[in-house]
Amino acid sequence: MIAAFFALLKVAPALVPFVFAVVIVYVFRSPVAALERRGLKRGLAVGLCYLFAVAGLVIAGLFIIPPITDQIRQFLMAFPGYYDKAFALWQQLQQQYNAVTLPSWVNDALLNFRDSIATRVMAWSSALANTVFLVGSGAVALLFNSFLALVVGFWMLKDFDAIKREVVLLAGPRRKEEASILSAKVSNVLGGYLKGQLVVSASTAVLVAIGLSIMGVPYALVLGLLAGVLNVIPWFGPIIAEIVTAIAAAFVNPWLALWAVAWIAATQQITDMFITPRVMSEQVDLHPLLVIFSLLVGSTLAGFVGLLLAIPVAAIGKGLFVYYFEKLTDSKLTTEQGAFFREKKPSCDEDDPDAIDCEPETVDPEETA
Repeated sequence: MIAAFFALLKVAPALVPFVFAVVIVYVFRSPVAALERRGLKRGLAVGLCYLFAVAGLVIAGLFIIPPITDQIRQFLMAFPGYYDKAFALWQQLQQQYNAVTLPSWVNDALLNFRDSIATRVMAWSSALANTVFLVGSGAVALLFNSFLALVVGFWMLKDFDAIKREVVLLAGPRRKEEASILSAKVSNVLGGYLKGQLVVSASTAVLVAIGLSIMGVPYALVLGLLAGVLNVIPWFGPIIAEIVTAIAAAFVNPWLALWAVAWIAATQQITDMFITPRVMSEQVDLHPLLVIFSLLVGSTLAGFVGLLLAIPVAAIGKGLFVYYFEKLTDSKLTTEQGAFFREKKPSCDEDDPDAIDCEPETVDPEETA
């Protein structure tokens, strides 16, 4: 097991395009299945979805990405100046402190804290500069991995049903039905989580960017994009977005920072109350307590990566547990009124590629006579 883990670490860079390809597959599976059921050949359906995706990327590259890139450049250039503003604010505070007689150890502590702030800000500025350099040097690798992911994703989408059928056959004739059911459960969780998270993150980014732009917060597009990306990290992501936004707005006006943080918090409440439940609840099907528990366990075991993988892994684990528990005990665990184990009816939507458990209803000939 340990040897396999280290071997996986060795080949991890080679797996990056395949990870991206899996995301592409689960995003486009439903549209491809819908087009295929309407008479298009599988390969043509995949190509048409790719064409629409490329058109969207071109539009984004012409009208959306340039202003975001420009704001990122401006933010990186302006960030070292934040130190000067912070130090000027410190001098004002120091003059106020000098008006009051303070113990010597308090003055020493404040001066040490000022030096610590200066050191950290300069380190952050240097790190940002290094990050820009690394991004530029890794652009070729990123483009290559993206192109390879598109190619791999195309063939995975085109032959998805055949690949899935062969994987199920590897389980053997006796476990064919079991493997098919488990495969559908895993596919439903991963597909629902990826598509749902994409919708929620995009909604968050748009709402935050619009609100901050109206308020006049600098780098509103960048901060909105950051809020959307960090929304992938439940609970902690929005807090990080609020802190970064408050720092950017505080140098304009402290009250603006307060309003900006309030807007991000309100946006998070809107997504949590209206968007996320509608998009995610029926897809991932995890009780909020299980979500919190999975996040704590994931962050403890694997840190940042654990936070990202906690919800889908917990949802898959729950599905496997319910299946094997009911099979081994020959008793039903899920109920319609359940909390942790709420019964979820299988999808019978004709455009759902995982609706394999649905069978057409049989009609009694005598009833139709």
